[in-house]
Amino acid sequence: MNIKPLVLGVSSHSLEKNEIEILQKINPYGIILFSRNIQNKSQLKELISILKTEIRSDLYILVDQEGGSVQRLSTPEWRAYPNFKNIGDLYNKASEIALNFSYLMGRLISNDLRLTDIDINCSPCLDIRKEYTSNFLVNRLFSENSSIVSELATQMIRGFRHENIIPIIKHIPGHGRAVDDSHYKLPTVKASLKELLSDDFSSFKALNYLPMAMTAHIIYSAIDIKPATISQKTINFIRESIGFDGILITDDINMNALFGKREAKVRASLDAGCDLVLDCSGDNQIYCDFSNDLPNLNKSYFDSKLDNFRDYKKKDEDFVNIDNVLKEYCSILELYSEIFV
Repeated sequence: MNIKPLVLGVSSHSLEKNEIEILQKINPYGIILFSRNIQNKSQLKELISILKTEIRSDLYILVDQEGGSVQRLSTPEWRAYPNFKNIGDLYNKASEIALNFSYLMGRLISNDLRLTDIDINCSPCLDIRKEYTSNFLVNRLFSENSSIVSELATQMIRGFRHENIIPIIKHIPGHGRAVDDSHYKLPTVKASLKELLSDDFSSFKALNYLPMAMTAHIIYSAIDIKPATISQKTINFIRESIGFDGILITDDINMNALFGKREAKVRASLDAGCDLVLDCSGDNQIYCDFSNDLPNLNKSYFDSKLDNFRDYKKKDEDFVNIDNVLKEYCSILELYSEIFV
C-alpha cells in the first residue's frame, strides 16, 4: 500500500463522506487533531475509530498535548496540566521533586492519550528559553539552562513511554533564540555555530536517540540562508552534527514563516530531507492534485524507529498504579501551589 509522507488535519469533529474519500485517495501517514476536532471523550474515540477504519488501520493519530496553553484535550473532559515553565521553576526550588513531577505528568498525559487511541504527542519542547524568546513560546519551555531542559524532558518522555505514546521533540535544532513568532514571520538567528552548538542545539543532541523531531521554520545564518525546514544544509547538520537519525516532521507548512504555494513547500521540505510534512489546515483537497507524484514513505524504516523506542525495560516505579500516580502528582501541586498558579 502506497502511504504518502504527510500528516494532515481534518476539518471538524465529524467526517463528511467527501472528506473521507479525499483522505482515502491521499492515504497520509497520519492525522493531527486540534480543538476543533474534539468535543468530548466518546466523540473523540469515535472519530479516531472512523479514521482508522475508513483510511487505514495503522494510521497514526497525533495531537499537541503539552500542558499550559497548548492542550487540545481540555477541561472539563480532561485534566488541565501546568506549562513547562512551571516545571522548570519547580526544578529551581526542588530539582528531584521536579524531575519526578515531570515523569508523573508524562504518565498522566500518556494515559489520557492512550484511552482515546492517540498514538503520538507533539511534545515536549526542547528549546532553550532566552530573555527575548517570543511570547508564543516562552511559557512552553522548561528552562534557560540546556541541561535542565534535557533532564526534565527525559523524565516526561519516560512517562510517555509507559503507555507507548511516541513523543515528538521540537523545534529542532532550536527555536528559543528567535525573537519573532514563526506563525507570522520568518525568524533569523544570527548566533555563531559555536554558540548554538554549546547552547541551543545541545538539548537536541542530548536526546538525539528519540524517534521523532519537528523542525523549526527558522533561518540559522551560520548554516544557511534558507529556513531549516526547507534547507538541505540545515537538515544535514541536524543529522550529522546533532546526530538525530529519527523521523523528521516539519512544523505546520501553513505558518507564515514559509513562503509560496503549498505544493512547492511540501516538495521543498521533502527535497531538503524531511521525512514527513505536517499540514494542520484540514483543507486537503489540493493534495488530490499532486499527492500521487510524491514519494511513498518507507514504512519499514518508520516502523523500526518507533519500535526501537517502545522496546525498553521499565523501571520499578513505572509499574505504579495510575491512581497512585495521580495522587502523588496532586500532592506536589498542592505542596508547591505558589508555583502552579
